[in-house]
Amino acid sequence: MPTLELPLSEVFAWGRIVRAHGLKGYLIAESFSENPERYNLKTFWIKRGNVAIPQPVEFIHRYESGKQDKPRRWWRLRFAGVTDRTAAERWLRNVLYLPRAYLPPLEEEDSFYYIEAENALVVDTHGVVRGKLVDIHPGSAHDFFIVENERGEVFWIPAPFVKRLNKETHPPTLVIEAPEGLWDPSLAQGRP
Repeated sequence: MPTLELPLSEVFAWGRIVRAHGLKGYLIAESFSENPERYNLKTFWIKRGNVAIPQPVEFIHRYESGKQDKPRRWWRLRFAGVTDRTAAERWLRNVLYLPRAYLPPLEEEDSFYYIEAENALVVDTHGVVRGKLVDIHPGSAHDFFIVENERGEVFWIPAPFVKRLNKETHPPTLVIEAPEGLWDPSLAQGRP
């Protein structure tokens, strides 16, 4: 397993550290992944400047508190060499990254990982450029793809309108099939 620093373009966010746990260097992390245990969790990478630095993990296990909110999302871990609460607290709010090479291949033809769409050029099905993808915001029913055009207008596009991502172009091209009214500038006031 590689333990070298990696450029940020070669990692994805697996989760983030939310708090220290106990007095012996343990931390609680929230995973962003739907299947967090599918990855090799022996090392996480931590962003330092323009690179991600490896940090070996000595212990990691699912953490189930008395609350049954979403136990699969919480993990208890300890980094190698971190043995007390003071040392653990230095890691708070860090994002935990893994190499993109860990991502399993997608089974559906038009599927893509959100990280593959970063900074994508957004076009409609007629090839009209609508802007640039600036963020993806999770929603309760579906996620929103946030598009900003050259005039600074922001559009929140529901995920069902996203049809495909052309990964072969640079930047990648995200194709949106949406009703014309969705691109109305008077609606470009941010969040729906």
